[in-house]
Amino acid sequence: MRISVGYFVSFFISHAALASPGSDPHQFHSVTLPNHEVTQFPVGTWIENIAVRANGNLLLTSLTPNASLYEVLDPACAASRHPKVTRRFTIASITSLLGIAETGDDVFALAGGNFTTTTGGVKGTWGLWAVDFTAKGHNSKPKLITPIPDAVLLNGATSVPQRRKIVLIADSALGLVWRVDTVTRKYDIAIRVPEMKPGSSSPTSIGINGLHIHKGYLYWTNLSTTTFYKIRFTKEGYPARGAKVETVVKLSASRLDDFIFGPGKSNTAWVATNSDNRVFAVEPNGDNIVVAGGGGGSDSNEVPGATACKFGRTRRDAKVLYVTTSGGSTQGGKVQGIDTTGFLNS
Repeated sequence: MRISVGYFVSFFISHAALASPGSDPHQFHSVTLPNHEVTQFPVGTWIENIAVRANGNLLLTSLTPNASLYEVLDPACAASRHPKVTRRFTIASITSLLGIAETGDDVFALAGGNFTTTTGGVKGTWGLWAVDFTAKGHNSKPKLITPIPDAVLLNGATSVPQRRKIVLIADSALGLVWRVDTVTRKYDIAIRVPEMKPGSSSPTSIGINGLHIHKGYLYWTNLSTTTFYKIRFTKEGYPARGAKVETVVKLSASRLDDFIFGPGKSNTAWVATNSDNRVFAVEPNGDNIVVAGGGGGSDSNEVPGATACKFGRTRRDAKVLYVTTSGGSTQGGKVQGIDTTGFLNS
């Protein structure tokens, strides 16, 4: 797979494709892919993460002002009209919901706890909840799977592909990954390496952020170091024996947030950059290009405060990358749909 193919070939040829001498040798010029607003929330609502149901609906977690789960119905209709958005529930005992992962058909695990942007995460408040959309009557309510009292800031979450009931959760403050068996409700530390640590000892400093397993490797972003890493992982959700951390690329951004591989089985990672207000497409060899928010800075209106992303799951939107945002300093959080059709060839 290569960046700069399809209808963008002429763009890269005319712009010399590679970055100027002295810059990141993996960094290509930016190009803005076709995109549209799917839905927008009021100022003060920070949309932190996203999952996609099998029926195509989007599930969104909120970091602020409360720990809510929203559902966006039929987002593929958004090019012509805004879809309906429903608040599924709010967990009153905590302030924030963050990572979300599918652990079974239409069953999801959600990480949550108490958090503020000024003090960071609060130890002793964190846990993992489950929501089951197959429940009779579709009256889906969150149920606590297990508290994780030693956690400080649970963030990105992903299920282990061969054992979907196992959830891996990044602890951005402690610089490690928790492993939770959602059936037995037992948990332990799956991995802790220096490349996951925050950049400083400040309580608001964040290290590992997003994480996903792709083709036998655990990949993760470190918000502080703006670096994308990987390490070989077993089918049980632990590092393979003798495995060592490998750097995929250090991106030219001020922060890195969550990411996803796709579309389909593609090896391209799409990385959100939080307050850097951009989305990168990253190849396995580290080559990368900005595909949204190319202007960067606080004036970027496409993906202000890009937090996470997922591809659609229906025929209409299988190549649409849905990006969630915090809204930055001037907007409420939103979902932006990016059309990647024609950008990549597998």
